[in-house]
Amino acid sequence: MNEELKQKLKVVLQERYGVDIDKAKCHFSTQNYAFIFPGEPFMVRVSASEKKTRSEIISELMWVDDLKLFKQTICEPNVSLRGNLLEEFEIDGKIYRASMFRTARGVIKETTEMTPMFFICVGDLLGAIHHVSTNERESGIRFKRSSQQDKFSALKERVFDQVPPEIKERILKIEEQVNALPREVGRYGICHGDFHMNNFFVEENNVWVFDFDGCAYANYLYDVASFVQACFLHGYGAGKDLRKLMHEDMLHYFKIGYNLNMHCPEHFWDDLELFIAYRTAITYMSLLETDHVGVVDDTNKIKQFFAYIISQDNIMDAMTEAMKYAGELI
Repeated sequence: MNEELKQKLKVVLQERYGVDIDKAKCHFSTQNYAFIFPGEPFMVRVSASEKKTRSEIISELMWVDDLKLFKQTICEPNVSLRGNLLEEFEIDGKIYRASMFRTARGVIKETTEMTPMFFICVGDLLGAIHHVSTNERESGIRFKRSSQQDKFSALKERVFDQVPPEIKERILKIEEQVNALPREVGRYGICHGDFHMNNFFVEENNVWVFDFDGCAYANYLYDVASFVQACFLHGYGAGKDLRKLMHEDMLHYFKIGYNLNMHCPEHFWDDLELFIAYRTAITYMSLLETDHVGVVDDTNKIKQFFAYIISQDNIMDAMTEAMKYAGELI
């Protein structure tokens, strides 16, 4: 990550959590830095985004607490040295939020280590999360979390003036198609919101998940799409036909695990590519308001990478083609 930012974060996190991030491995998504400390039963997440309200924070933690009753491999938040579940601080005029998570055993899997059993276990985990969400929606429980539709609209409002006209048209079409889908119980509810392998710790056949910071109400396929997209963009199956790989490899095993908790008809999966495009649009727009990307020095190159993918009508073909040159672009 950017060395100047890292040193400033180091000072704050040492003070708030008593940890030295020089001893951690840093993983980055468009808004979060995850500092993983080898051999330690905790990690620290730092988010570069706007402050959440107190009710949003409480709502997130209440949902995580509910999930723990049904799935043990949900990573619980831990308090800072000052007794806070969430630490907020400012660096160079930007607000950052930090949280520590505990009971996270295992390691983050590299794409080269992903096996059929890994996909089954991830599917089982996500199916359990969506099962709890469905039960609570049927019971009339409503958490104070926004919908992904509202979050998308707010993001679009902030950055759309930076988007080229042809990409604007594509994003608006994707948004329209997603918003037109019915919000059926069993298909729509509170989702993790950022479900991908950098938010998992894997211990044999146990997958521990953390970072519920982005949880929101959405179609359950949004979480599935987040996972699939991230696997491919981190190099899983690079050089291969990603659509074929998705259906014949990943989803074949993922569905085995998912269906242990959520029994979905086959047509449920028909809109998955639409949600991969939706997630990609969110990634692209999020990058437009990001000054530094932790995995590269040249932020413009990674923005161009996502701009190409989202500009194409066929998202899987575009991703297949783009990943052939990912070594040059990312």
